[in-house]
Parts: sequence; C-alpha cells; structure tokens
Amino acid sequence: MQIHEIIRTRRTALGLTQEQLAGKLGVSAPAVNKWERGNSYPDITLLPVLARTLRVDLNTLLSFREDLTETEIAEFLNRLYEVSRTDGCGAAFSLAEEKLRQFPNSDALAYSAAGLLEGLLTLFPGTDETARPGREDFVAGLYEQAAQSADPKIREWATYTVASRCIARGDLDRAEALLDQISNTHRDKREVLSALRRKQGRTEEAWTLLERELFDRAHGIQTTLLSLIEMAQAEGDRQRAQGFCDAARRAGEALDLSDYAVLSAPFQLAAAEQDGPAALDLLDRLLHSLTVPWDLSASPLYRHLATKEAAGEAQSVLLEPLLDQVEADPDCAFLREIPEYGTMVEKYRRAADGA
Repeated sequence: MQIHEIIRTRRTALGLTQEQLAGKLGVSAPAVNKWERGNSYPDITLLPVLARTLRVDLNTLLSFREDLTETEIAEFLNRLYEVSRTDGCGAAFSLAEEKLRQFPNSDALAYSAAGLLEGLLTLFPGTDETARPGREDFVAGLYEQAAQSADPKIREWATYTVASRCIARGDLDRAEALLDQISNTHRDKREVLSALRRKQGRTEEAWTLLERELFDRAHGIQTTLLSLIEMAQAEGDRQRAQGFCDAARRAGEALDLSDYAVLSAPFQLAAAEQDGPAALDLLDRLLHSLTVPWDLSASPLYRHLATKEAAGEAQSVLLEPLLDQVEADPDCAFLREIPEYGTMVEKYRRAADGA
C-alpha cells in the first residue's frame, strides 16, 4: 500500500475521524483529507508523530520494504501477463521496470520477472523490433542480478539459466564456469551439462550424462510409486494400491530397470496382503535377481552406463541386507510360517557368503 492508503486504513482501524487525527497532529482536517486522497503528503517533520499515532513504524508508513512476498510476486506476474495481452509487450516491460525500480534488491522478483518477460519475447517475436535488443539485454541483466543473489536457491536457478543462455549463444567457457558453481544435486544440471558437452564435441560424455539422468529418474518414479502403494494400503484402498503396483511394474519394464526394481512393488503388495504363496514366489525371484549379473549396458536406453560386471557387482551387495530386512520385518512374519521359507533363506545366505 502507498502512504495515503496506509494513513486511511490505520486511521479507520483505530476508529479515528479525520478531524480527530488532525487534532492529534496539530493540522487541519482538510490536510488529512488531502493526504488520504493522495493529493499531498505530510510534512517530513510530522512523520514520526504520525507513525506513532497510527501505531506503525516509519518503514511501514513510508511503504519501504526490501522485498516482496511470494504471493505478491505471483500476483504481479499475473498482472504483468494481463498487461501484455491487453496493452502489448512494451507496456509489460515498462510495468516491470517500474516495479523493479521500487524493489531493486528483490532478486526473487528479478528472476521471476525475467522468466516471464523472456517468454513474452518468444510469444511476440515480431512486435516492435527496434526495441527488442534492449529488452533482451534487460532480461539478461535481470538473470545476471539473480545469479549474484544471497539466496542460494535463487542464485542456483539463475546461474543455471545464465549457463543455458551462454550455451545457446556459444559462450562455452563461461557456461562451464557457471555450471561448476551449481551443486550436483540440482535437478536439471545433467541435462544442461550434456548440452554443453555436445557443443564441445564430447558426445560420449553427453550420452552418459543423459542416460544416467534417465536411469536415476526411472528409479525415482519407482520409489514414489512404492510410497503411494504404502499410502493406499494404509487407507485400506486395495484397488488404488493395485493400480500403483501395476504402474510400477509397467514403468520398470518400459524403462529397462532390473528385475529387482520391477518385482519390488508386487512383493510389497503381496506381503502387505499376507498372500503367502505369491509373496514367497516374488521374494524368491527378487533374491534370485540379485545373484545374476545385470547387463545394464545391454539395454538400448543405457548403452553408455555401467558394464555387465559392475552392474552385477552392485546388485550382489544387496542380497544379504535384503535377507536381513525380510527377517526383521514384522510384516513378513507370516512368511516364516511357510515351510519352504527357511530352505529358501538358507540357500540365499550361502549365495551371499560365497559372493
């Protein structure tokens, strides 16, 4: 809110008339009326006593803030988009410039506005061509500002964006330096790094990065579906649990995951339902899958990833921990009542010891 709105809002909230507020400040009622309509402003010497009378601090009275809330930024972006639709791209840029002058230190606003404005330049490529270079420079400047932010989240996303733009225009050395600043946990780092490697002619590395990204995301999908199965089971919704289980199996097969990954969801469901024969069969298949080397590179999806030996070695180390987990899990206690269970566990214990 602007100062005139704050004066009116606070005066009303305190139950004061314009005359009463004027009396406390030693000014006329028409003067207060002009303040509240925005036609004039209080004298600077009145600001401290006005703030105390309205029970606000001076920063609030003067509408001074360093930053905007996430909600306020979202509302402004909506307004920015609507202005672009009704009044054109130029009007949207002017509005953004005005807002950024009011909040020059808001890196969140700078980054968010840059993304929307960049989108507008893409949506309206043929409008006002003489102003376009300046607008593109303005967007680039906002990204650069955000890339220096003290907020690590904003800084990392802005750095990622600047690196992507550097790759697009061929500034590969700077892109490399920027990507070095981004943590390896950044969700999309591998994809942009792969694009950089392709531009650098390092195609094998580009393949490996993207295949690793696909592989990790595929396992992430499986993990999420296992959690969804568990939630559906907790609510007694067997139909949904089965649906998630079927989706996990199909996804695992489509994305060429190991038998262990494909069978995990059906085993979880069978164990939860205490379906002894089905659970025991699935457990046997799960355990067996860990004794067989998995040729990951044989998949057309993952040709550049681990060799057959490395993949098999990585699986075999899971055998004993899985046996321990099943033995200790109270939900699997019903399995121990099946005569074949003990023989099967002993077989895989020997396999683990001999691995």
